[in-house]
Amino acid sequence: MKIRVDRRRWRLALANLILLVLIAVALLLMRSVRGTLNSVLAAERFRGQSDTRFAQAACFLPEDSGKAVEDIALFRQTLEQKFVDASLEAPEGGSLYTDCYSTSASLSVSGDHGAASVKAIAVGGDFFQFHPLRLLSGSYITGSDLMQDRVVLDETLAWQLFGGSDVAGLTVTIGEKPFYVAGVVRRENDFATKAAYLDGAGMFLTFDALKSMDENAAITCYEIVLPDPVSGFGLAMVRDNFDVGLGDIVENSSRYSLEHLLSVLGDYGKRSMRNNGVIYPYWENAVRLTEDYLAALLLVTVLLSLLPVGTALVLLVRTVIRTWRKVKTRVPAKLDAMRERHREEIYRKGRE
Repeated sequence: MKIRVDRRRWRLALANLILLVLIAVALLLMRSVRGTLNSVLAAERFRGQSDTRFAQAACFLPEDSGKAVEDIALFRQTLEQKFVDASLEAPEGGSLYTDCYSTSASLSVSGDHGAASVKAIAVGGDFFQFHPLRLLSGSYITGSDLMQDRVVLDETLAWQLFGGSDVAGLTVTIGEKPFYVAGVVRRENDFATKAAYLDGAGMFLTFDALKSMDENAAITCYEIVLPDPVSGFGLAMVRDNFDVGLGDIVENSSRYSLEHLLSVLGDYGKRSMRNNGVIYPYWENAVRLTEDYLAALLLVTVLLSLLPVGTALVLLVRTVIRTWRKVKTRVPAKLDAMRERHREEIYRKGRE
């Protein structure tokens, strides 16, 4: 009987050890997935060495009810007044927030060595601060550019049009209009973006440039980093002042929090159903994929933890019971011994 009990204990100990190893692997995988995407780290990059806490929010609008540049300018004015009302002051020579906006369009572009039909992303503001794609040559385009005739090619398109990636300063033609190549970037190489980006060769141009070619172009994605002195302040500021209609507003800086991952698990079956006219850009689809991975890993970790946690609780209860039994038997005996010694001491002193 004793041998059987010992075998059971050893088997239980081995099972717990294996589960603990698997839990450690799951936690390492979660840590790796959390660090996959740079697009959710804009608040950390903008904060730098500042003591102020920032939040990163993203707004996704239905295709048929996008925003105009004037809407973005109006929101910025409202936001700056709200900061004044909340006694938030920008650092000297700096800003309390940074933002960008974008939409996508199918365009035909040609260069010295060829032509291609591409999915172009039209951007405004500090887009590449939110999406810091690796530069292979040249520079990014920014919201502060005076001229709107520059584009950024990805590496695949640069090779198709020019046969190389060191092509900054060369000219491409879009709709019979010349544009200068500001730079060439390499697309993200992580597993999530590879699964989410399916458009092949692509490029980036300013939203104003796209608007000059297509007067119906509208902004469908707006992203912002802003102060978050109290948790939820930044997100509430965006929700209260930036109307997205049937669209979505998410806070990227808390996408991987435990609370959010639990909500992902609770909404797991419905997440893929879209009926509000929003088409997510590839970077948002990549984030949602990492959320799904993390939620699944969280669930696996919880399930793997059931036996070790149960075993630990049983051992704890047994230890408490054993300790209590020892206390019940030893404490009275010690008290009796102390009383006996006290009586002997009194008797000895009386005789003296």
